Amino acid sequence: MSKYVTKLKIERCEKLDKQGYRRSKMQCKLDALLRRLPPQHEKYLQIESDLGKRRSGDFGENSIDYYLSQLSEVQDCIIVKGARLLLNKHHFQMDTLLLFPSFFILLETKHLTGTLLFDPDYQQLIQIKKEDINLEISRHDPILQVKMQYNQFKRWLANHNKEGYPGFCFVGVTNQNAIVKALSNPTLVQEFVVRSPALTFKINDILANQQPKRSTRFSPQEISFLITNHHAPRNVNILKDYNIGALEILTGVACPNCNKLAMEKLPRKWSCPFCKHQSKDAHISTLIDYSFLFGTSISIREVCRVLHINNIRSARRMINELSLKRIGTTYNSRYCLKSLVEQQNAPRLKGAFVNFVLLD
Repeated sequence: MSKYVTKLKIERCEKLDKQGYRRSKMQCKLDALLRRLPPQHEKYLQIESDLGKRRSGDFGENSIDYYLSQLSEVQDCIIVKGARLLLNKHHFQMDTLLLFPSFFILLETKHLTGTLLFDPDYQQLIQIKKEDINLEISRHDPILQVKMQYNQFKRWLANHNKEGYPGFCFVGVTNQNAIVKALSNPTLVQEFVVRSPALTFKINDILANQQPKRSTRFSPQEISFLITNHHAPRNVNILKDYNIGALEILTGVACPNCNKLAMEKLPRKWSCPFCKHQSKDAHISTLIDYSFLFGTSISIREVCRVLHINNIRSARRMINELSLKRIGTTYNSRYCLKSLVEQQNAPRLKGAFVNFVLLD
């Protein structure tokens, strides 16, 4: 289970895209799978489409962080992302959870394009894209979704002796170009649906009105630790989901310059036969792809096969230079790749501003 607490400072929204963007584990798996399939593969277009949807959702969840950093009492808040908890033999997942000493806020983010027609009376959201204004796409009602998650979280807290912790829930529309309309019950839509730029003001108003009235204070740190300890990440076997065999996956080191397979191994470096680019560490991204597709440990023989290395001693030296944890002491020992994945996908902005607990 990947979990860590970090302090993240977000100075500009544009900076978030380039440096603070964090991909979900599912997006990483889809990215790796698409890179390792030939374009003519029968599942290529489907995976490409699913990856685009996942990227859009992850971008929406990341982009909202800029506005959360503008909260007036952000130093007292812990933000939990992607928590998946068990309640009565079933799991529920929350996009973003803000924990304050006197209340919590649950956010369901939507990064959809076009015109969004909220229709709570019929429990649906109708999306009309600009590419085809005559096509209406029916989606799950996000207001109903976030209200269900709110009720589930309250029951989960009660089951862990945290009754009485008040909260609010909202739907955050993160695409600034989307047009939001209420097809029914506009009062309800206005109460629950908020655009990203207005989120700061909405939460600051709650802070101003709620905190003086609450004598009972909860510990955001304690509740975040409780959530982290009970977080149940979904471990998706991406190859099984798409019914793709291991032998269909392309091997070799991808060139970081032209993205073509496969680079050739030279002493202490890799060389691309296509664009002549050279790299000392191009093999790391290939090992990360392997971890997302096949598992988080690898044997030396698998290293040789995946990286196209003929010399086992050379492969072992390369693995040792990465300081990977060794599992087992026999000839069939394996090496853990988790540290490579965590280093690649950790937030890269520095400075104290917002407390995040990132779960995936």
